[in-house]
Formats: sequence, C-alpha cells, structure tokens
Amino acid sequence: MHKILVVDDDKITHAVIKRALAYKYDIAGVFSGEQALAELEQNHPDTILLDVEMPGLNGYEVCEIIRANPRTCEIPIIFLSGRGELRDRMQGFEAGADDYIVKPFQTEDLIAKINVLIQYRLRRHELALQVEEARKTAFIAISSSSDLGQAINFIEKTHVLRDYDQLVRAFFVVTRSMELKCTMMIKAGEGHLFYSSTHSSVSPMESELIMALSTEKRFFDFDCRTQINYPNISLLIKNMPLGDMERYGRIKDFFPAMLTTADIKIEQIHSEQAVGKQLDETREAFAVVAGLLETIKAGLESNQKQSVKIMRDMLMELDKNLPRMALDEDQEQYILDRVDKAIEGAHNAISANHQINESFQAVLESLQDLLFKQQQLQEILLTPVVDEVEEDDEGYQMDIELF
Repeated sequence: MHKILVVDDDKITHAVIKRALAYKYDIAGVFSGEQALAELEQNHPDTILLDVEMPGLNGYEVCEIIRANPRTCEIPIIFLSGRGELRDRMQGFEAGADDYIVKPFQTEDLIAKINVLIQYRLRRHELALQVEEARKTAFIAISSSSDLGQAINFIEKTHVLRDYDQLVRAFFVVTRSMELKCTMMIKAGEGHLFYSSTHSSVSPMESELIMALSTEKRFFDFDCRTQINYPNISLLIKNMPLGDMERYGRIKDFFPAMLTTADIKIEQIHSEQAVGKQLDETREAFAVVAGLLETIKAGLESNQKQSVKIMRDMLMELDKNLPRMALDEDQEQYILDRVDKAIEGAHNAISANHQINESFQAVLESLQDLLFKQQQLQEILLTPVVDEVEEDDEGYQMDIELF
C-alpha cells in the first residue's frame, strides 16, 4: 500500500487527511519538522504532505533538508499552506516541492494531486534508464564549440522542422550541449504543451509555475533560475551559472535570438495547422454540395421520365377511346389541338430538363476540378521541405567558421 507521511502541527488537519485517505493509503503522521526528519531516518514513505508554517523548522527548511539527503531526495513532496500567492508557490518550488495545495482544501483535490504525483514518479522511474541512454546518444547538433555557433545552427535549421516535438528536440540539443537544465512551454492551438530537457514529463507544480510566470516580463530571474517569455513560448533555465557572470550574460544575450526564431516557427506551425483544417473543412463542404447536386439531378431525371410516361399513357388512352365518343368534327379537332399543345409544352419542359442536367453536370465538373486544385494547394503548403539533413542524423553540420 502506498505510504504517506503527514507533517503538520494541526491535529485537525491530521484527522481530516486520515479520514479522507486511510481507506486507500497507509497514513503516518508527525507534528513537527524535527519529528519528520527523525521518522525519515527509520522509514521511507512514498509521498510527504508537508505543512509550511510550523514551530521550529518550517516546511521550506524541512523540504530543503530532505532534498539534500541522497536517501530521501526523490520522495514526492506536496506543501500544505494557508497562503496561495505566487511568491509563496515560487518559494515552495525553489525549496524543491513537487506540488502545492492551499488550506482549506477539498479532499478530492488532494487525492487527485497525490494520484498525479504517484503516476509521475512511476513514469520517471520507468523511463530513468531510457532518459539516461537518450542523453548519451543525443544529437551532436553543432560542430562549433562556441555558444554563438550553436545558436546560429539552430536558427538555420528551423525551416526543416515540421512540428512542436522536432522543434523542442532541436532546441534541447543546444541546451544539453551547454549543460543547461530547461523546461519549455509552448502555447499550442489545443492548449499548453510542456517539455523537459532532463525528464520525460514535467511535474504539476513546475508546469503551474511556468504558466504563472509566462505573463511576466521578458526575463524573470529568481535564484539560479531564469524564465524567458515570448508570445508563443516560455523557457525556464533551472541552473544558470551564477558563479560565472560572463557566461551568464552570454546565455542571456543569445537565447533571445533562438527563442525569437522558435516563436516565429510556432506561429508558422499554427498557420499550417489552420490552413490544413480550413482546406479539410472546404473539401468536406464541397463534397456535401456535390452530393446535393447529384440528388437534384437524379430527381430531375426521374421527373423527366415520369412526364414522358404520362404523355405516352394519355396518347394511348385517346387513341383507344376517341373513336367511340361519337364526337363531331369540331370537338375532335379541339381535343387534338389541346393534345398538341400539351405535347409541345411537355417537349419544351423536357428540353429545359436536358439543359438543366447539362448545367448540373458542368457545375459538378467545376467542383471536382476545384477540389483537385485545393488538394494540390494543400500538398504544396503542408508538404515538408526536403533538406539534406535527415531526421535521424546525429546532429546538424555547420559550414560556417566563426573563429
């Protein structure tokens, strides 16, 4: 059973959590930061629910100690706090928490966050070996050792990238070569997408923090972290070199160029997706119109056949019954004149139907031609550019000598 350690100086909070979670989890509780650290020396819970404001060691200090200990650094931690301002969440993020919940909370929200962290931890452990192997075999994208050369190579090759994943992979090739740990958020048409350069997924608290900071100024610095914001993309660098201010400044100088290019590329991807969707909708609409015209054409042809049948039946009936009516010459002539006029009218109507059929056929052929041209246009607009760099290349080749 999943073990949860509750660290809170409030007995009521312990009772609420135990009543809500005891049916599903193994709950243990302590009432101070010192007791929590002593408990961790003996037992290893799967998740820690940690109060922020406690006598003695507060939650932030306890979290930092847990993260500094190799035995406990991987345990997921959810902060419980009565304060929910952005600064408080940022402080919790800096201390190393995985999520943050504000008191008073709904037990459903707490259970949902615990389940998310359980799944997140399982995925992280399952993919840890794959991530490490992927890091070892990652693209060597740039032959030049200079940071500027790497940025230029990324900018040069963005035109061959077809989607968000390829764009992010190419970007993280550069950040990994610079030994920078980053998280990226892309504002896609269907929502926000999050990518980590070091893990297969992004924790809930980290994604929430990046979203909150994405509306701040272009550069937002806190501790050794810097978030750079653009309209369609935000990049959080988590290990800025505070001890090397020259490199720190150089990173801030050239990352905007890369992010500007990435932002423009994302806008292009948005446009391509919109064009593709519009063309698909237009093609569907044309298909509906063509179907309706075919139905109308079939109806007209059926009416034409029915009119011919009616005229033939009438002539046969007159031919059969007229001699037996004992009509005088004027009456017979009148009837024959009326029949002639009716036949002439039917003939004109049938001729008009032929013209309408020809018009419908011309419209259908025009629609088919237009659909064909639209499909050609879609292929031209959305077919990726063929470049000499294949997707499975080990890295981008640079033919510019900078120094």
